[in-house]
Amino acid sequence: MVRNLFKYMKIPLARSKINEEEAAAIARVIDRGRLALGPEVNAFEEEFATWLAVDAAVATNSGTSALIAALRAVGVRPGDEVIVPALTFVATANAVLNCGARPVLVDVLPDSWNLDPLAAAEAIGKNTRAIIAVHLFGLAAPMSELIALAEKANVALVEDACEAMGSTYGSRFVGGLSHVGVFGFYPNKVLTTGEGGMVVSTDTNVVETARAISNQGYGSSGQLLKRAMPGHSFRMNEFGAALGRAQLDSIESRLVERDRLAVKYIDALGSVNGLTMPLTDSESRRGWFTFPLLLPQEIDRDRVMVAMKDQGIETADYFPALHDLPDYGDFCIQRSPLDTARDVGQRLLCVPLWEGLDDGTIETIAAELGKAITS
Repeated sequence: MVRNLFKYMKIPLARSKINEEEAAAIARVIDRGRLALGPEVNAFEEEFATWLAVDAAVATNSGTSALIAALRAVGVRPGDEVIVPALTFVATANAVLNCGARPVLVDVLPDSWNLDPLAAAEAIGKNTRAIIAVHLFGLAAPMSELIALAEKANVALVEDACEAMGSTYGSRFVGGLSHVGVFGFYPNKVLTTGEGGMVVSTDTNVVETARAISNQGYGSSGQLLKRAMPGHSFRMNEFGAALGRAQLDSIESRLVERDRLAVKYIDALGSVNGLTMPLTDSESRRGWFTFPLLLPQEIDRDRVMVAMKDQGIETADYFPALHDLPDYGDFCIQRSPLDTARDVGQRLLCVPLWEGLDDGTIETIAAELGKAITS
């Protein structure tokens, strides 16, 4: 796989541009002089919960930290098993492993690349404590089926919405559809805090436990919570929260612009033979944090990526199937074939998508990709 080759690309895969309002928010923190455990984090949590229409939110220093806190808050303990899609960022499995539990890898659907509910049902065993529904590349997982499955099996359903800020399942935002959800705010995401994440839930016990886990075991009352010990230092700082608040104010315009860019990509790439475009759903919104597509099976992806690099265009080969990563086949449990995850993981290619990318640049990317595939 081609990785870490692209430090300075003419057209980067992602780009974060801080506007005047966001810079002013960061300056506000500097002027106040309180860099942690301050008013910006509290306000960001409240505003995010209101935007998502959930009861409460807990800001963390990364999406992975948020997922660890969420899993522990719903009772995942050493020796437990957690259902995980085989096609996802490695952080999903890492969070389970950091709880002392074992990820049980399950295949994905061939059209959406999201967790297959039927395969998940077959993988549930006596030690299953939770199912993680990843909204991969911003497309909502099949939540109706997964909610029903979790209720039938009496296990927690955790939404990994780290790639799906602003995505909806029908008319409702993902992340707030199940027992607990998590978001990630890395710089390539629709909303960024530099590094950061969020745990959200309508269950006050889950929220309080996640908060304590993220704060060395101390709950909002200032007392140690036994169920949250040992705790971690997962707290978000004031700079990240201030930036997140400012970006949340403009989230709708960001989503609209990324949706427009995705439509432009679909049109520009339509003439490239053999490409599989990402699935869209007229009844739901997809929050595009990147633009993923599938190369034809006979194409050498590494060769395509090098050709794009030579033209100053950054691309990415994420995500490989988890069981194809070194050692993860040993760390994780596999009870059924994972053929779709492997096939998709070997052919995925992500191309640049960020606010400020103009139509002419997208046409250039599409043209160069067509040349790279056919040459």
